[in-house]
Amino acid sequence: MTEVLGNIILVGETGAGKSSIINMIADAEWAPISNGAAGCTFESHSYILPVHGRNFQFFDTAGLNEGEMGTVERSVAIAKIYKLITRLDGGINLLMFCMRGPRIKDATHQNWKLFHEILCNKQVPTVLVVTGLENEENLDGWWWTNKGTFEDQGIHPDDTACITAIRGKLIRDDCRIYDDDYEKSLVKIQNLVLNRALLRPQFVNETNSWFYGWTKIREAKVIRKIADACGMSKEETAKFKEELAKN
Repeated sequence: MTEVLGNIILVGETGAGKSSIINMIADAEWAPISNGAAGCTFESHSYILPVHGRNFQFFDTAGLNEGEMGTVERSVAIAKIYKLITRLDGGINLLMFCMRGPRIKDATHQNWKLFHEILCNKQVPTVLVVTGLENEENLDGWWWTNKGTFEDQGIHPDDTACITAIRGKLIRDDCRIYDDDYEKSLVKIQNLVLNRALLRPQFVNETNSWFYGWTKIREAKVIRKIADACGMSKEETAKFKEELAKN
């Protein structure tokens, strides 16, 4: 039986590169990816992957903020990830918050607050992985240029990795344009996992002391807090509650 050292959850908007990161670690096309505007990950999928000889379970989750034309409504995607986080056997060792650069979107702050602050109560190490930086002259320099903007929005990751999750076009036999940055990016991701994943997981569940008992009143307060943080409409909040009620 394969020994798994911990659970790592990847969250982020549609197109943030979560599935590409899974494939990068696996060195195989395990997770489906799409170049379209709509995401192709509808449910959470788990993959047991080795990181320097140690196995971790990675969870690729539905993309957020797809909009009306997306394959998964935002409220439904949030509910699905919420249920994963609160019902996950074995707890959580690391939350990997993914976003696509180089532009910082307005929803980034909302999503960070939702997962790191509200759902995980700042108890789970949360790292920021910025993808889509293959055209940057200095990938790591992007973070130092934009660090202040993140801090102004209350985003203080435990660690960061500015990467490219694609190899790019073929320029000659067995060589692609972003190969060097891709290999360096893989090392960054592996180091994040080994350096930041908790040795003992945190449990975020409905009977956990973080929620001080899971009563109907408390449940309503948590739902309202999530809805307010995400700017959900009444219709979205109703859809969120409906999805939560499903098994």
